[in-house]
Amino acid sequence: MQDRSEGMRADLVDFSNVVSRPRYIDISQKWTCGPVTIGRYTHHENAGAQVGTTQCTVSIHEGNIFKMSWLPIGSRQFQHSTLEAGHIQIHPADTLIYKSWKSSSRMLFMAIDRTFASKVVADVFGENFIELEPKIAIRDPVITGMAEAWKVELAQRGAGGRIHAEALATALIVHIFRTYGGAKKAQLATGGMSTARLSRVVNYIEENLGQNIGLTILAELAGLSVHHFSEVFKSEMGIAPYHFIISRRIHRAKEMLITSEASIAEISNDLGFSGQSHFTEHFRRLTGVTPMRFRLAKKPIIDLASTRK
Repeated sequence: MQDRSEGMRADLVDFSNVVSRPRYIDISQKWTCGPVTIGRYTHHENAGAQVGTTQCTVSIHEGNIFKMSWLPIGSRQFQHSTLEAGHIQIHPADTLIYKSWKSSSRMLFMAIDRTFASKVVADVFGENFIELEPKIAIRDPVITGMAEAWKVELAQRGAGGRIHAEALATALIVHIFRTYGGAKKAQLATGGMSTARLSRVVNYIEENLGQNIGLTILAELAGLSVHHFSEVFKSEMGIAPYHFIISRRIHRAKEMLITSEASIAEISNDLGFSGQSHFTEHFRRLTGVTPMRFRLAKKPIIDLASTRK
């Protein structure tokens, strides 16, 4: 059988760059934070092309049923798949495979920078994995569950910040390489962080609460891999890094609400929240009241303090 993919157009999509996409893909929503891009795209008819992505990309089909013809790597036998809602495609970075389809449909995706993904794989698995191959029309309840968090981040325009985005990406990379790359977890150091290194991490967080703190920098300060750092930090502190940062931001916010005249919007911005509603949501969750109610309840303390001057 003649290989129809020979001489075909090659389309390598960069989801972090809105310019770098073929004409049959329309990105309707997109949010990029550091090495992670989450979004939705609609694909239109593709008569046949070598298709791939510059990032390691996982896409979940959300739209109409459609049929796809595709050629597995190293094979000359075409596969024909019917994709339904919930079906998943996995594309390793910079890997082209021939695809063609005739219908339009919508996909939710997470695209992870190749360098970040490679670092996670090396840290967690060492050499104990098989290189990923593209997967088409699979079902994976773990990825489907993870995607609920992607939807929240996309709807809130990355309200969780860089550390949350990197944590989501790390969990996805570990899962797909363990499940589809035959990876086995490497023997990592099982001890915790020294007191000095833990203090270094906590102090960095306290001094940068208004910044978009990344999981990678915290892991480097601790001298651990990204994946191992998250596990060790939670073991030492009893809380995941992302939730610890949120709790410290809310603690600082309470101090500012009591001691300053800054507006709630200004406090939200100063402490690195994506917006006032995001700040209010977390403040209410951790304190049981809104920032305004908290400030009003403490206002007599401020007035009393001012009368004593």
